[in-house]
Parts: sequence; C-alpha cells; structure tokens
Amino acid sequence: MPGMDQVWRTLTKDDAAALAELNAAAEAVDRVDDHYNADDFVEEFEGPSLDARDGSRGVFIGERLVGAGIVYQRTTADPVHRMFFWGRVHPEFRRRGFGTRIVEWALEAGPRITERLFPGVACEICSPVHESLAGNAALLAAQGFEAERYEFSMELPLDERESGRTRVPDGFTLLNYEEALSEEFRETHNTAFVPDHPGSTVQTLESWPHVMSTRSPNFRADLSFGLRDAETGTLAGYLFSRFDEAAHEATGRRDLYIGYIGTRREYRRRGVAGALIDAAADGAAAAGFDTASLTVYADNPSGALGVYQSAGFEVRHKMTIVKRRVDA
Repeated sequence: MPGMDQVWRTLTKDDAAALAELNAAAEAVDRVDDHYNADDFVEEFEGPSLDARDGSRGVFIGERLVGAGIVYQRTTADPVHRMFFWGRVHPEFRRRGFGTRIVEWALEAGPRITERLFPGVACEICSPVHESLAGNAALLAAQGFEAERYEFSMELPLDERESGRTRVPDGFTLLNYEEALSEEFRETHNTAFVPDHPGSTVQTLESWPHVMSTRSPNFRADLSFGLRDAETGTLAGYLFSRFDEAAHEATGRRDLYIGYIGTRREYRRRGVAGALIDAAADGAAAAGFDTASLTVYADNPSGALGVYQSAGFEVRHKMTIVKRRVDA
C-alpha cells in the first residue's frame, strides 16, 4: 500500500504479546466476547496444533502487528482434513485489503500443511462468523466459504443461583478430574463427544493436554467432573472447565467456561449431563464466579441445547460456521 511499509512473515511465540494487543483492539470494536492474553497465545504456539512453518501469518507496519491469521491442524483426516482458521485485522486498518490477503494465505497454507500430514487428502478450512460481523461474513463468502452449521454462545448467571442444586442420579458417583484419570477421560471424550460434534477430532496422548488445557493455569480441575457408573465402573460422562484470565482482565467478570461436556450414548437421557452442569455451576457460584458459559452446536444430535436451556443457560451470541474445501 502506498506510504506504508508492510512486512508479512510467519509468527512465533515471541509475537504473543503483539497478537494479544491486536485481538484486544479488535474485540473493543467487535464485542463478541473473544478474549486472549499473551500467555494464551504462547500456549497455542507450544501446542501440537500449530504448524511452525506454515500455521501462522502476520502483517507488520513498523513494529505494529496490524493483521494476523492462524490455521490449526488436526490429528485425523477422515475423510478430509478439517482445519480451523482464526484471523484478525486491527480496526484502524480494515477495508484496506489485509483481511482478504490473510484469508488467501490461509487457503494456500492449509493444503500445504495437509499434504505433509495426510498426503493425498483434501483440506477443509472452517471458521466461525458472529452474526453481528457482517463484514467478516461478506469477506469469507467472497472467498468461496459457505455456511455449514450454527452455534450458540450461552451464559448462565450465578449471582442469584440457588445453592446445592446438584443431584447425582441413582447408580452413579460424582468425581473430580485428576491427572491419574487423564487416560480414562480421554477415551470417554473420544467415544462420547467426537462422533456428535462436527469439526471435532480424536484426541491423541500428545494433543489431549493441550486441547483440553489440563496443564494450563486456566484449567480448573476442581470444577471439572466425571460421573461414573457405580456398578460397571464406566465413566459415563465428563465436563471440563477453565477460567479465562484474559476475559476477566477485559470485563471484570469471573466466568467459568465449560469447554467440553460429553455423555456416552448408552447413558444419555439419564440425567448425566444435567448433574455435571449443576456440579460445575454450584462449585463456580460457591467460588465467587459471576457466570458460567459454553458454546453449543444448534442441531447437536445429543440434545445438548435443550439440556443447557433446562439448566438456565441463555443465548448470548449466535455464530455461523462457514467452510471451504481446498484441494492441494
């Protein structure tokens, strides 16, 4: 662009603070409750989902990061490699072509990463678009992205919540997550969550602690639970929670985010999910949290939306998940 010296390059964890600053500037205008601090981005770069060579791209003007994109790789590709795309452009530099170039980069980087990981397999790039961000929707549509499904961001106020609502169904015992149970929780997640959640992928021993953030300071083991079949010993369902310090710093609210919740199919409609949610909400309220939140696929075949509404969660944001298939 005339009068503006641009430097485009791959990002590293040394750019974490700049990414956090860029995201905060975007969130101040977009207001979609999407908060990350530098530590969050460091975790992303140190995890197995971000390719060091082709997984990120940023544009700098002087020392300032004004636009960035990240594509996240998956552990499986059946039948395609579904990659998640995250991108931001600083509000002061929008409508100058940066967003288009970042999307075009993602559409080129995705197939390169896919070919290295899964030779001969097609790549699918997916991204969430908040209903309030019409410009993002138009940008991705112009690049050939199409709507795939819809998701709701939901919130449960805790300040007036009646305490002690948790009722463990007969025949089950409630337990807290601990590292010794990690493999059991991982197997339950892969069995209970992945088949019914589009875009989800099987978690490996390597990816599990990073994706679930079990080794992150944000992870709340005390507010993450499992429900065990007392007769068979099977872990019927699980719930993982975390406290996002970045969101607290930005909003002043203490929110417990329920990142994952799943019930094995043979245990559904027996009150497992409801008991897990109540346990997390009761614990969060007692610990001084203001809200609990989660994200749900609108047409989830497990009936999750109805479960969350019954627990008192209300829709805060609506998102469209868009995708585009890109062959190498």
